[in-house]
Amino acid sequence: MLGEAISFVRRNLSFVCVVVAANCALVAFDDYSGGNKSNSAQFFVALSFGFFVQNAILNGDGKVSNLTGKRGFGGYIWKNLLIMLVVIGIGIGAPVAFGAASLSKNEFLLLCLAVISIILPLLLALVGTWPIAGIAGFESGLSAAFSRGKSGFVPTFLRLFAGLVLPFIGALILMTAAASMSYEADSIFSDGKLNLIALAILMICQSASTFGLCYVSIVLARKLLSSGAPRPIGGRQGNAIAATSVSEIFE
Repeated sequence: MLGEAISFVRRNLSFVCVVVAANCALVAFDDYSGGNKSNSAQFFVALSFGFFVQNAILNGDGKVSNLTGKRGFGGYIWKNLLIMLVVIGIGIGAPVAFGAASLSKNEFLLLCLAVISIILPLLLALVGTWPIAGIAGFESGLSAAFSRGKSGFVPTFLRLFAGLVLPFIGALILMTAAASMSYEADSIFSDGKLNLIALAILMICQSASTFGLCYVSIVLARKLLSSGAPRPIGGRQGNAIAATSVSEIFE
């Protein structure tokens, strides 16, 4: 599926570049204004990107050619939002329940991020086909999604973990390396001037994050198709990829 994600990016390069540019612009706006006002907008952009990727895969053409076709978009948004609220609730509630509230603020945040990095791919592996099932009129119940998720759970979890967490870890390493070389990598605007080093790092990180999201979206779409659900009318029959070992995660 890694090869399929690369192929998708190549076939939809202009679309992917627009998404990366939009995310970079939102982050730059937050940095310039000194707040976090665009978090909801970034989340919406990420969900919209995932929707169009999965829609292209489910339609069988692998190309984002119709941005006006939004069948199931509303359900897709609120279902993913519900999943994220559950993930955030567990990510914060679990450390608090085990007494982590006594830690310092930075330690507590790192612990919450670590828990979320496990819970998010785990929950998506179990019910991640729930939001996308309505795109092509598949059976969209939560119980049906859970039944699909139980099949091949471990390889799906590992793929989702790689797609969601590895870009984040790579961004941290890149920013740490830049800081160790005395580059200001955390501020795009420094003394009213554009920081080109920080901008380049931002573009690299956003590109990696967008590719990871593309990979995750394809994994979930293929998970739905491999469950035996019918293809949309007119779509080509896709080959389901069933991983049986850790070595097949990046196939």
